[in-house]
Amino acid sequence: MAQSKEKLEWKKQRETKEKELKEVPIQLKWFSWSGITTEIKRIRWIKFGELMESTGKVLVFCILFGIFFVLCDLVISKLLLLIGVGA
Repeated sequence: MAQSKEKLEWKKQRETKEKELKEVPIQLKWFSWSGITTEIKRIRWIKFGELMESTGKVLVFCILFGIFFVLCDLVISKLLLLIGVGA
C-alpha cells in the first residue's frame, strides 16, 4: 500500500515536471549569426597595456618560482652531502 502511494506521488511529480518543461519555450536565438555577433560585442576585450602587465606578472612569478625550486634543490642536496647520503 505504501509503495503504491509513493509510486503515485512520484508519477504525479514526473507529470508536473514534464508539463513544466513543455511550457518552457525553447529559445535558440543565440545560436544564429546575429546572436553570435551580439554575444561577441558583449565581451570585454582586454586592452594591450593590461595584457602586457598581466604577462609581465606571470613571467616574473614563474622566474621567481623557478629560482625558489633551484635554491631548495641546492640546499637539500648540500644537506644530503653533509650527512653522507649523496655522492
